[in-house]
Amino acid sequence: MNRIILVSVLFLLHINAFAQQFTVKGKIINQNKTPLEFATATLLKADKTFYQQASTDSLGNFILKAEKGDYQLIIEQFGTEFSNKPIRIDQNLDLRALEAKEQIQLDGVTVKSRKKLVEQKVDRLVFNVENSVVSTGGTALDALKSTPTVRVQNETISIVGKGEVLVMIDDRLNKMTQEDLVAFLRSIPADNIKSIEVITTPPAKYEAEGNSGLINIRLKTGKANSWNANFGTTYVQRSYASGNINGLFVYNYNKLSLQASINKGKDQFRTTSDSRIYYPNEIWKQNIATKSKTDLLSIGFGADYKLTEKWSSGVKYLGSFNERTSANNPLTTRYNTSGEINSYILSDVNAQNKPQMNALNWNHNIALNNEGKNITIDLDYFNYQKDDSREFSGNEMDNQKENISGTYFAAINSNLNRLKNYSAKIDVALPYSWANISFGGKGFYTNTQNNLTVFDNETGTPILDANYSNIFTYKEYNEALYFSANKKISEKWETQIGLRAEATQTEGYSENLNQTNKNNYIKLFPTLYVTYSANDNNTFSLNYSRRIRRPDFDYLNPFVIRTSPFYYSEGNPFLKPSIIDNFEFSYIRNQKWVNTVYFSQVSNFGQELAIIDPETNITKSTPINYADTYQIGLSTYYNFNTYSWWNSFMGFNLNYQNVKSRTHLIASVDGYNGYIYSNNDFTINQSKTFFLGLNYGLQLPGRYQVFNISTLNILDVSVKFLALKKNLSITLTGEDVLNAQKPLISYYSNGIKNTMKNYGDSRAFRIALSYKFGNQNVKSKERNFGNEEERNRAN
Repeated sequence: MNRIILVSVLFLLHINAFAQQFTVKGKIINQNKTPLEFATATLLKADKTFYQQASTDSLGNFILKAEKGDYQLIIEQFGTEFSNKPIRIDQNLDLRALEAKEQIQLDGVTVKSRKKLVEQKVDRLVFNVENSVVSTGGTALDALKSTPTVRVQNETISIVGKGEVLVMIDDRLNKMTQEDLVAFLRSIPADNIKSIEVITTPPAKYEAEGNSGLINIRLKTGKANSWNANFGTTYVQRSYASGNINGLFVYNYNKLSLQASINKGKDQFRTTSDSRIYYPNEIWKQNIATKSKTDLLSIGFGADYKLTEKWSSGVKYLGSFNERTSANNPLTTRYNTSGEINSYILSDVNAQNKPQMNALNWNHNIALNNEGKNITIDLDYFNYQKDDSREFSGNEMDNQKENISGTYFAAINSNLNRLKNYSAKIDVALPYSWANISFGGKGFYTNTQNNLTVFDNETGTPILDANYSNIFTYKEYNEALYFSANKKISEKWETQIGLRAEATQTEGYSENLNQTNKNNYIKLFPTLYVTYSANDNNTFSLNYSRRIRRPDFDYLNPFVIRTSPFYYSEGNPFLKPSIIDNFEFSYIRNQKWVNTVYFSQVSNFGQELAIIDPETNITKSTPINYADTYQIGLSTYYNFNTYSWWNSFMGFNLNYQNVKSRTHLIASVDGYNGYIYSNNDFTINQSKTFFLGLNYGLQLPGRYQVFNISTLNILDVSVKFLALKKNLSITLTGEDVLNAQKPLISYYSNGIKNTMKNYGDSRAFRIALSYKFGNQNVKSKERNFGNEEERNRAN
């Protein structure tokens, strides 16, 4: 009996020893000693097959468990591999703090990056633009079109299922109109972009501005101890030819880092619009074909210097100087209820504007110790100005297209728009063993001036119209404080809470009306994240955030701008900000399959609407707070990358929207909408010099806000070739191959049905050439970790 017991004990001990697991832990920090959140540590078996993976928490810590044996340990973040080296595990290992420095060449052995196209994080999706085929040779706007979960249509940028969002460049928010933002993004080459972050639940560190999230475009920076340059040119054929040339230079050696970029080009479009208004006794049909031309110029410069071992300082400049001209001849046909033509209205419109932007940043990063405690300081200046003018004239004509006496109209509108913004921001990160604490504050001042001059030009000699000319000044002050705390409660549970308080004071003055409007309010914006990791492959998260959407500066301007006797636009100085509450519950499987149920509620929802007067047939376009809305939806997407030659990102979004009107001008409505998409990148040959990109999107017919939208198809195809030791890239792209981005949109205004069908000249052929060169042959005695970002998220 004793022998049996002894044999049993020995057998159990053998089984226990055979199955014993050891712990491998470490902490990843960057060159500024800041913890790298969202980095991943992966163990591969000796045969290079996957064994286990773990992500770093907000403190930069990771923990892996493995049986005794030989493995390959890979450290990477946002698609960039920092380290790939063998490791022997026969006891518990504490790798301690690992400082990251991206590698170029090590003693003659080149460490190649294992790039991922898309990465899913707790609060954001990261799209690595530099790895995308379709985006190559395009602009920042093209890159956004290729970004999963992002939609760009009719110069509106939105997140699928969540509506319009604001766009940041390197964590800096620049407020401008959607039209000017689109022109600015067209001036930035996609080859200058490292990644695009789609932040659905921004933490307290970020400004509370924005409907349902933020999009952050991160520009490329230099690799350690290297210099490189890239020159490119692009030709685009739409209805008219467009093109650009661009260059990028990056130098990074020892304590000094320099970046410079330039892009010069021309864009030409032919856009069309077919709209109809169904009055009780007439139907008005308007057709517009517009030819527009934009001369683009953007310049960028940056310099960073490491003053001491723990203090680095840098400056960054970004400038955009564009000049746009456009011309069209709107024709309105008036039908009676029998379908016969009553009369026409024909206009001739010529417009030009010169938007210019200058953004300057001075930043400091001060490490308080080697454990990630640091302070970052940012001082920013933003200057934006636009000189625009519009000259129009026209006549009403009878059904034989003969001019009707006394109906001639002609005017010239000229507006000078000036905006200056000054801001200062400080962020403090204090990671402790028990929690990661961060806090900070920001203050900014914005001053805008609009000088509208209107001339009556019916006699052919411009005469000042003092009734419609006006000078409007607007000042806005904002002071913000925030606090955030992140704690890993256990091996499976992690939580983060944050609170941001923003005080806002505004003052708008109309000289013509002698009217002053002031606002003074304080709002609180809490954020909450709770994450449960059941195991390495299954993660659940619950997020909440409150945000604010302040009115655009142009919307607050009470100017009245007429473009015909039957149409005018007017600002609204009484417009109030909208408050948005967002809830998300997500399930992430293997970092590949993401399922999200979301709910969003908007109070005081406001936007620009065309208000129809059925008595006078005059349309007034004005922004109003007209509804309280909510939506509930389901979003799911899957990153298929089982095969090394095929990376696919596919998903769909379905949601229900309810609009409860607060005005008799717009009726309360509700309805459903859906969107299906699939983005695919293929590597055709083993030498990885031939690539194919295929992106498709299908918008199902449904309701968005107060609008009914018909089916819309999007298909982009791209082929990319690499030559001359992969330094030369040639990319051929077909955009909107099906020529199917022409949705029919309908809505009711004041009980009158309106329909519109717009086409933005989206079908295009693009050919892009890009050549890169530089010196990256810097050797090192040992393998270090690498990271090219100087400032990372502190919370």
